[in-house]
Amino acid sequence: MLSDIAGWIDGITASCVVIFGIIFGFYFLYKAKKLNAKILSYLALANIFAGLLFLGVFLDFIYVVTFNQNFNNTYGLVGILSYIWLAPTIITATYIGVNIINPKSKWFIFSISIILSIIFEVLMFFDPLSTFQFNPPPAPGTGLIDYNLQSLSPGGILTAIMILFIMVILGFGFLIKGIKATGVIRKKFFLLSIGSFCFCVFGMLEGLTAPGIALIFVRVGFLSSFWFMYFGLKS
Repeated sequence: MLSDIAGWIDGITASCVVIFGIIFGFYFLYKAKKLNAKILSYLALANIFAGLLFLGVFLDFIYVVTFNQNFNNTYGLVGILSYIWLAPTIITATYIGVNIINPKSKWFIFSISIILSIIFEVLMFFDPLSTFQFNPPPAPGTGLIDYNLQSLSPGGILTAIMILFIMVILGFGFLIKGIKATGVIRKKFFLLSIGSFCFCVFGMLEGLTAPGIALIFVRVGFLSSFWFMYFGLKS
């Protein structure tokens, strides 16, 4: 039985991110179709992928609550099921940003994003036990499997590079566009910039640190990033 308060916080917040990430994603798809806004459909996909970044924690939580045992973490499966979605999230977010900020160079920047993402996926699948640091509960079923990226592992370093890449291209890119713009367009660029910074900052705190009780605020901040971007892209 799950007896660790930190496990309940971890499981409930991860479940909220997964469930609401999917719900918001499909809502964005509906609005994209209604508004005939193709770029919103890409945001919808990015939102769903980002929500699934917590799939490993979510499944472990469901298993513990339902069966009083942890999810099978053989070969680091809990970490893989979460971070397999990092590449499509980064790629989709980059595609959105470069299409707005610098469409002339979009394929060059987009290609960099794809290459970095593929390298990360290969590293993760090749050696997940070195990519992640796993801390199982003292007794099976009493807590969740705690895990983070190994900060100094190739996968951890590459993740930091990808997030910083997104922060520079999207966060500062939208910010510069907003400073140069006026009126409603300025506001929209600032919203996009805030969303990008929230995604990067809270994503890095989630993946590379152990925020403890602040986990609630980290995951709420992470999920809110897509609403900032939604209102920035909405016509």
